Amino acid sequence: MSNYSIKDLENLTGIQAHTIRIWEQRYDLLAPWRTPTNIRKYEEKDLRKLLSIALLNNNGLKISKIAKLTDAEINETVVKLTAGTSSIETYIDSLKLIMVEMSENKFEKFFSHLVLQFGFEETITLIFVPFFKRLTYLWQAESVSAAQIYFISSLYKQKLYVALDGLEPPTSDKPTFVFFLPKTEWSDNGLLFSNYVARKRGYNTIYLGSPLTVDEVVTLVQKYSTAYFVSSATLAKINVTAYYQKILSQCSKEKQLLVSGTQSELIKISDNRLVFLQDQVEFRAFVDALN
Repeated sequence: MSNYSIKDLENLTGIQAHTIRIWEQRYDLLAPWRTPTNIRKYEEKDLRKLLSIALLNNNGLKISKIAKLTDAEINETVVKLTAGTSSIETYIDSLKLIMVEMSENKFEKFFSHLVLQFGFEETITLIFVPFFKRLTYLWQAESVSAAQIYFISSLYKQKLYVALDGLEPPTSDKPTFVFFLPKTEWSDNGLLFSNYVARKRGYNTIYLGSPLTVDEVVTLVQKYSTAYFVSSATLAKINVTAYYQKILSQCSKEKQLLVSGTQSELIKISDNRLVFLQDQVEFRAFVDALN
């Protein structure tokens, strides 16, 4: 996005629009331009600066002191803060800034730092799972662009693909997990990590990722006798209740369907074969409980 409304800035930074206006007037921090109807519009450099300011302010630096810093000094302070922090919220805010800047170099350094501090799996569960949850709502509010989402998602997935490639092929007789997306869904960030979790614990997995019709899913359900079917509905433009209900209607009693994603809250189905998972952290707990 090249132009942002003050509401977009509020959504992305967590700073209320009223406070943004006060900071503009009192400290001259941002310089929005105005439409012919006198509506504030902000450029990407304004958003990047405000994200940095919010990160520093949330970590105890007073706005009066931040206002005296140059842009270069603000950036330098952010780098030092991120390198020395243990705050999850600070890391998530830093990731938002990297996404807006579209800096692959910063992402690589950031990710390496997190893995050294938390380990790979905890980096995903502590930082990226809540980050992508928030990103879903920002996308729905049209506060972020598709390009920004694709950028950060692509780098994240690259890390998961490398991690998956490093796992030993499963050789056990454990059940199979089949991962798929509902028709019209395109976000598989969470599903891909769930696949990693199951594979790491020695389960056989079939990762499809791509959106499937009901008939395509039913074919798989009938093919695999001992399988858990795992799906995620976040941005699908379908009736998710009808979609999953039709799948269950053609499943045998021993099959289980695990569904996560923000749209899972919209599913109105009462069936003990259907397991609702809030996120990938709950999926990990589910898989660990099987052991």
